[in-house]
Amino acid sequence: MTYRVEYNGDDLEVSTLDAALDNAKHAIAADVGPVSGWSIEHDEMINDWFVQGVRAGERVGPTAVVSGPEPVTPVVVAPISPARRQLADDDRPYRVSFTGVTPAEVFAMATSWLTGRPDITEVGDLGWASDSDAYRLRIYYS
Repeated sequence: MTYRVEYNGDDLEVSTLDAALDNAKHAIAADVGPVSGWSIEHDEMINDWFVQGVRAGERVGPTAVVSGPEPVTPVVVAPISPARRQLADDDRPYRVSFTGVTPAEVFAMATSWLTGRPDITEVGDLGWASDSDAYRLRIYYS
């Protein structure tokens, strides 16, 4: 089981959540200087932690993302319908992750998932990661 720390385009894998959060904090402090505290939010649906420095009560600098172990089957964040989308007051993107043994398997799962969702009209970003056990593709969409 590994945790991945992503910050400013760099990533690092460590074996424990505590080590991942510590590495995220050190990377942020090295980038933005002294901070007075930390903002750490956990999204249980995707099993990610979002770490940001706090100075004088305000969040500073970029956010570090600590990704937890992911299942082999895709974790799907359900899109909201166009009617509900107008009611949503947040503009944050949604994310879906696919994990597989080969790149072809991962892209096949992503293609199949996107084919079944014609309401997704914009992909904001893609994230690709691999380690000795698996390949991971994250699709951020709105």
